[in-house]
Order: sequence, then C-alpha cells, then structure tokens
Amino acid sequence: MNRLFRFEDPKILSLFDKSFISSIFKKVKVLEECVKSVEEASGISFPEYYVEPILPIYFDKGGGIAVYYARTIPYAAPSGLDIVVQVSAALLKYGLKSSIEAVLAHEFLHYLDLVRRISKFEVLSDEVRESVFETLYSDLEKTIKPEHVYSDKRLIKNIRKKFADGFEDKRLKDKTLTDWIKRGRPVVQLPPEENIVRIPVNMILVSKFDPILLLKIREIERRAGLV
Repeated sequence: MNRLFRFEDPKILSLFDKSFISSIFKKVKVLEECVKSVEEASGISFPEYYVEPILPIYFDKGGGIAVYYARTIPYAAPSGLDIVVQVSAALLKYGLKSSIEAVLAHEFLHYLDLVRRISKFEVLSDEVRESVFETLYSDLEKTIKPEHVYSDKRLIKNIRKKFADGFEDKRLKDKTLTDWIKRGRPVVQLPPEENIVRIPVNMILVSKFDPILLLKIREIERRAGLV
C-alpha cells in the first residue's frame, strides 16, 4: 500500500503548502522504522496502514480539544473484512519518534484484540437495523496489555509512559493546536460516540485471518489469562 495515497488527491493537495507536503514525505521513513520495531518486538506483522491528512478531533467535556492521532479501522473489502491503521499526518509531522512508536504500538494492541474477538465471534450482536445485523466496535474500548505482546522492555516502558492516563505528549499536542488547528488545516469533528465502526455480520462470518496470526494471538491470550 502507498502510505501517502491520500495526498495524491488534488483536493487534499490544495489544502497544504508544498513545504508541508515535503516534510510529511520525508518522515515516512520514520513511520516505517517504528512499524518495524513493533513487528520485531511482537513477532507479528503490522496490518496495512496509511497517513490521513484530515485530522480527527473532538471537544471534551472540559472544553479542551482532544485528538485522534491514530485509529484502527475494520472495513468491508472485496475479499471480506479487513483492518487498516489510520495514522494522522499531524502525528507524523510534529511527533518525535518515541511518540510515533508508542502510538503505533498502542494501535497494534487494538488491532490484535479486534482480530481476537472477531475470530471468536465475540463481537456479534443481536441488534437489527434495516434487516441487517450489525455489531459495534469502538477503537477506545479494548486493548491487550503490552507486556503480553512485546518482548522489548524499552518499548513496553515507552507505551506505559505515553499512555499512563490516556495519550500524553504536551509538545505534540501544543504543536498540533497551534500549527494545525489554529492555522486552519483540515479537521473533522469526531466525538467518541461517533468513533464507532459498524461491521455487517456477514462480513464477520466470512472473515479469514492468517492462521499463523491466529496461533500467535492464542499464545497471547494464554499469557494474558484470557482463556
């Protein structure tokens, strides 16, 4: 997958100056290096991922602005259900390597938990809407503890530090607020109650994951005491 395919849209390109686009392209290597570190620490391949130019945000109850720096999104593909990690361009632009790595490693935990639950049909629902069975999955709900997945103590420590109480990186958040949001770069408001993906039950029933991936997830389940 071309990680920057969204920037090939002329409408998207018109929203940014050339120097900004160039800086994003230069940092793709950092993104790839962080993905590689997650794969090496887990022994599991990272799912497909891409850089999203429109920043998802929401206004919290205290009036502050919260940002989704990455999201794990299941979607209906021609071959069945697939999963992709959406990485915010703001994270790539303003984030230090340690923050990019921590966010990717955290999203990878969401990915593994989603595959785990889908493969065991634990996300099925009896909710009926317009004669279509659907189930809801929220990126904010579930994750697996990093020590049950990663062998790299440095990476585990980094995740724990950055996600001690939600994602914390004051420098990144300040840069995002002043250089992205206040400068009018593209955003979309996405409250937590709307950060939900509806998965048709027929997609879940025909989903097929790599058998090696499922074996590794079963090993993680045993370490985590989930079976």
